[in-house]
Amino acid sequence: MAELSWEKCNQAGSFIISTRPELLEHDFINNAFASEEMYWAKPVPRSQLVTLLANSITLGLYERQPSEPAASPEEEQSLPQKDFAILRRPSQADRYGALHNGPRHRKSGLGKWLVACCHEVIEAHPALRRVLLAASPHVGKPFYARELGMWDVLEEKETVAIMSRKRFKAPGE
Repeated sequence: MAELSWEKCNQAGSFIISTRPELLEHDFINNAFASEEMYWAKPVPRSQLVTLLANSITLGLYERQPSEPAASPEEEQSLPQKDFAILRRPSQADRYGALHNGPRHRKSGLGKWLVACCHEVIEAHPALRRVLLAASPHVGKPFYARELGMWDVLEEKETVAIMSRKRFKAPGE
């Protein structure tokens, strides 16, 4: 997939979203996995995180100083990461597909913008047959229905069954 990027300035600052995986801050992502906001996730060892990210389409949201012109690829390496999205490729286990919108930038439109960029990435794959998403029923479900055109698979109960298992033992448990 070609690298993509989007830029936005609003009352919260100046931001860039990029699909360049080398910009991702692994500690930021693992700290997000450990946070209460991502209650379904847990931090993973660095080697597993590297594998997870290498086998995913990732979008990182980064903040830049408002007065700065567009950053060169070298300058982008030092932009502070604020949020991220991980889209698992179909051949991968769906243990972690995630979108993080940290509390500092809530209500600034950045989470919705990140989702819109995810939508653009998904739409760029014409052979993609299905996207699966787990979301909270009261807030997430209507939000992703509106922003991504998602629907509850129960509406397709005659043609598809989506099943889940909640807990797997880690090696050595």
